[in-house]
Amino acid sequence: MSTQSLEKALPTECIHEIISHLVHDSKALNNCIRTNRLFARLSATLLYKNPWKYFLIEEEESELVKREINPKGALLIRTYLSCLENDFSLEFPSLGENFILIQSRASLDYISFTRHISVPTMYRFLEAMITSTSTNADKPRIIQEAFLALSKAFNDRCISIDSLETCLQTTSDIFSPIIQKFPNIAHLDLLQYENTDDDLRFITKNCKRLRVFKFSVRNCNPALLSNLVETQKDYLDELCIRITASPKQLLAGLSPSVISKITDLRINGLHIDHALDGLIFKRLKSLDLSDCYSVEDKTFNLVEFGNMLTEINLSETKVSEEAIISLATHCKQNLKKLIMLPCGAADSVEQGIKALATHCPNIIEFRLDVIRVEIKAIMDLIKSCKGMQVLVLGGVDINNEDFLLDELMGNIRSNIGHSITMLDLREWGVSEQAVIELVRDCRKLSKLFLRYCRNVNDNCIKSICKYLAGNLKHLDVANCPLVTPDIIAIAETELVDCRIIHASRLYCIEHI
Repeated sequence: MSTQSLEKALPTECIHEIISHLVHDSKALNNCIRTNRLFARLSATLLYKNPWKYFLIEEEESELVKREINPKGALLIRTYLSCLENDFSLEFPSLGENFILIQSRASLDYISFTRHISVPTMYRFLEAMITSTSTNADKPRIIQEAFLALSKAFNDRCISIDSLETCLQTTSDIFSPIIQKFPNIAHLDLLQYENTDDDLRFITKNCKRLRVFKFSVRNCNPALLSNLVETQKDYLDELCIRITASPKQLLAGLSPSVISKITDLRINGLHIDHALDGLIFKRLKSLDLSDCYSVEDKTFNLVEFGNMLTEINLSETKVSEEAIISLATHCKQNLKKLIMLPCGAADSVEQGIKALATHCPNIIEFRLDVIRVEIKAIMDLIKSCKGMQVLVLGGVDINNEDFLLDELMGNIRSNIGHSITMLDLREWGVSEQAVIELVRDCRKLSKLFLRYCRNVNDNCIKSICKYLAGNLKHLDVANCPLVTPDIIAIAETELVDCRIIHASRLYCIEHI
């Protein structure tokens, strides 16, 4: 049936209902926009309500991958800029001079359809677009002016805003007007913004129905933060607090009711200094103590986590074995994600990992940096956690007992081969046969890290192509001396949509 026949046969409401089922398919919605005016009007509101969700922003070793997996991010920015009708040339002179890049005016005001604003993603796409298309030496000023022009347009033209996520480039002049104009905003993410007491007062005054609130705290008045949270009454479902200074003073100053509402707590790069002692968390789901100076033996014995804690990040934090044992006995079956990468512990944590195997069978993500004598304990953990999906075991140091590594590989295949999607085995001395058998039995792998694995060779790459083609999205075989450029060239054609990192100079071959 043609679209004209469909319009005659069905009311507009029915057509809208049909198109609404495509909300997770950006390509289909884009096709609908190009069909005719009616389809464009009905589809654009769905596609541009939250366009940022269609773009995958990957992280690699805690840093964002510089190249966009989806190059259409710049096209999204072009579309938004085309809605500005070139009326910004006086206020933003660099744009008036340089935005001959925008070929034509948009037929619809896509900005007005937007309900979710992700400033970090928008800024990143702006940088990518202007860097790739402009030869002007004054690129930073062009980027900033385009960023300010779009921010102003969102504030002026959006009918309603449901969520706002800020970034380091955001100032109070950008987000304050949006909050003031849209007091019913439900999702406010200020984690990347350096907040002040004045910001707390402003948000308290203007936001009354926050469901998700993420906030970075540095030397703020805890009474003001408590007041802000309590004014949201029963609306608040998710409360994330990132503390960047004096955690003990801040947490001690928060009211017990506010502590009980925290769902995500982040204390980074600081001394814990008994900051958690005596606190009662009823809804805490995620605890991030990464890059802290140390976690003492009794840290997890002196705090009540409730029954909802599922994720713990101890990355780059020195953690004692006693602390891990305490953590395992407190979290038990609730714990699903544990990161100790690199944990900085001076001694083995073998007994801690055994405690995790005993008490925490539902772990689906486990990351440990240097394996010393814990390899048997890790086998116990893998046997216990049958649904594990992410396993990072880099930096092996077990006196070159490679046969133990092959045994562990067999353990991975037999116990979690059906579920594992990401596996990091960098610096392992595993045999060629162990790698071939691994990829044969772990068909769901989408990310595989074999960097510095001295025995990985061309036969291993051939098996990876044979068994993982179509599913693998990231393959790291950098500094594998037995892997040749010729086999990488073959893998480049067979592993479609896979990012391949190879060679001692970390030359990146991407086939997208």
